[in-house]
Amino acid sequence: MNKALRTQSVVVAGLGMTGQASVRFLVRQGAQVKVWDSREHYAVPESLTVPVCLGVPEDNYFDGVDLLVISPGIAPAHPVISKAREAGVEVIGDVELFARFNKTPTIGITGSNGKTTVTLLTTHILKIAGFNVVAAGNVGLAVLDTLDMDLDVVVLELSSFQLESTTTLQLEAGCILNLSDDHLDRHRTMAAYLDAKQRLFMHCKLAAVWRGQDETRPTYPVKSTIEYGLDASDKAFGVRDGWITYQDEPVFDTARSPLVGTHNLLNIQAALALATVLGVNPKVAAQAVYQFEPAPHRCVDVATIGGVRFIDDSKATNAGATQAALQGLAATTQGRIFLIAGGDAKGADLGVLAPYIKSYVSFVFAIGKDAKQFSDMTPHARQLNSLPEAVNTAANEAVAGDIVLLSPACASFDMFDNYMHRGKVFADAVHKLEVAC
Repeated sequence: MNKALRTQSVVVAGLGMTGQASVRFLVRQGAQVKVWDSREHYAVPESLTVPVCLGVPEDNYFDGVDLLVISPGIAPAHPVISKAREAGVEVIGDVELFARFNKTPTIGITGSNGKTTVTLLTTHILKIAGFNVVAAGNVGLAVLDTLDMDLDVVVLELSSFQLESTTTLQLEAGCILNLSDDHLDRHRTMAAYLDAKQRLFMHCKLAAVWRGQDETRPTYPVKSTIEYGLDASDKAFGVRDGWITYQDEPVFDTARSPLVGTHNLLNIQAALALATVLGVNPKVAAQAVYQFEPAPHRCVDVATIGGVRFIDDSKATNAGATQAALQGLAATTQGRIFLIAGGDAKGADLGVLAPYIKSYVSFVFAIGKDAKQFSDMTPHARQLNSLPEAVNTAANEAVAGDIVLLSPACASFDMFDNYMHRGKVFADAVHKLEVAC
């Protein structure tokens, strides 16, 4: 039990998975805990034994409160959070709370796209190499649940929402995979978004850096860097003659990759680089990649029907992710690409995709709230009412050798529960085509 927390009154904001993990941890530490959630009609879990306030709290709610732990989905600028600050309450996130107690070597991974793939792949490599390791944060376990575990390493996937309330996180290694317009409905400007991502390097020993984007380089001082990219390199990781290389020696045969597209060659290199920081031999790490099973909804083949590949990239919730998928798939196919896209663009301008659609896409089938952005950027687009309709229409146009790609460049909440639900609807529509054949 922590003496400091035992004397403190703490409010947890948000009753999702993160909030509930925060409550469990704080109660174990002996803190006086209560919970606030903005949803007035939320069904409070029966297992929760602390006081809960739903909706708008009373004016004196934060009197005597020492600490407020906010869930990532709650913006720091929320009026209730601002009221807490005015009352002198310290505001942090669950990752910052983790950072203040963690003693286990930790790796941090962020970026606009590819975070989950690299987090899970790094975890997989380290497990094969004999480490007792878990993935946590934005994927896997709630980060605070790892503090009671006897681990060699924690691999954290971190979003900009988590990082903007984090100041003391110590990392053995970290990586900003890439940066593109995303979450501007919350961060407002790219500068603010980049600042949040760069907080990963505030207390980081080594940075894995993609040579292809300067914004991914640390703006905070780190002890050393290890670079990777799609070009050849005799110093660190690179690509040459169909192989990922380390110091110009082949270590991974890209033809045997379990991950689709050239963008995933960057993800693999990032994971290899992070694993080497903990002493894993690059060749040993590369062998582990061959055994990796890709995470769902991230450029995953659903089926091939009549020679047409149907690929689920529902996790592509911003333009940068769709750009990466288009470039990656175009480099490995001779056929046409039919893109299914659309949803809630979260305030982003999807026009940045126009040159990639012009270069790589034969036709766009657009759905959802911001479908019009696609029909505005290309004459080769059609707005449709549903995802199954888009699948059926694309299937009627495609022939053997073509790809039908679901890569929305948008969030899913205008039409679906989440991106997983969207991916399932896509897969169900594809499988109905199989039955009809």
